[in-house]
Amino acid sequence: MDSYQQEGERVTHWLAEGVIKQHRTLGTLLNTLIDTGFNLRHVQEWGPTEQQVEDLPALAEERERPMLLLVSAQR
Repeated sequence: MDSYQQEGERVTHWLAEGVIKQHRTLGTLLNTLIDTGFNLRHVQEWGPTEQQVEDLPALAEERERPMLLLVSAQR
């Protein structure tokens, strides 16, 4: 992961060429929820299991950082 602390627009080639995304740090994401009145109920950073990597070796690189961040929040 490059330039993690630098938030803002990024262009990536994930799922399709030239995808524009807005990068935010974990702190920004969670604090925005808290600051707008949400209560965090659960946070999960997805990573592949050993079996998933065995079945699909390309998933091994997803151990370097989570592919997905799942957040449950409630007002």
